Amino acid sequence: MKEFLKRFGIIFIFFGVLVLSYTKIFKLESNQLLLISGGLIMGGFIIYVIINNIID
Repeated sequence: MKEFLKRFGIIFIFFGVLVLSYTKIFKLESNQLLLISGGLIMGGFIIYVIINNIID
């Protein structure tokens, strides 16, 4: 369970990159999708740093 929690933030970052690549590949100009992907990437990074500091 600890290993899953340590990698939990990376899952958010991965989904953020997927949303960002989706908008780039299909040439969508939606700021909502860019905001969602940015939020997922930044949120995943923050979650990753905080959880790893708590567990270690």
